[in-house]
Order: sequence, then structure tokens, then C-alpha cells
Amino acid sequence: MENGYLERVLATCRIKLTQDEFNKISKDIDEILGYFDTISETDCDSYDPAFQPITIPPKLRDDKADAFGDVPGLLKNSKIYRFYVVGPKV
Repeated sequence: MENGYLERVLATCRIKLTQDEFNKISKDIDEILGYFDTISETDCDSYDPAFQPITIPPKLRDDKADAFGDVPGLLKNSKIYRFYVVGPKV
């Protein structure tokens, strides 16, 4: 990485570093960018994407229809318009 880019980023962020800090961060950023170069050079076309490395069986609950309790009691304090519950305007 060219030092000009790092200097612009530091100036934009209003960060002032000593020369030792600047050299260390510049070295670290170059190392990180090197990892990205290694990743982009890797041939991944022959592999299928693995979204989950371990197969986990789904744990689904049984759907059971339950009779709902006191519907008129729940709706007694709400406004009803043409069989719809009217909520506040947002």
C-alpha cells in the first residue's frame, strides 16, 4: 500500500500518529492486504459453497390448532371498522 493513501485516510479521520505508529500501521495494513491477495489467488471454482459446515437437522415443533379464548373480551376496548381492528395512525 502506498503511504499516500494511508496519509489521506488519517487526515480524513483527523488522526495524528508518530512515525513509529505510522510505520507499524502501514506494515499491518500491507499484511492484511496481502491476505486478501492470497484469498483472491485461491482456486475456489472446484468447490461447492458451504454455508453451514455441519449439517444440523431442523427441530420443528408440531403445529397444533388451539381454540382461542375470549375473542369478544379481547376486542371490547378496541375500535372496529368493517370487521377490522383500527390502530393508531403512524
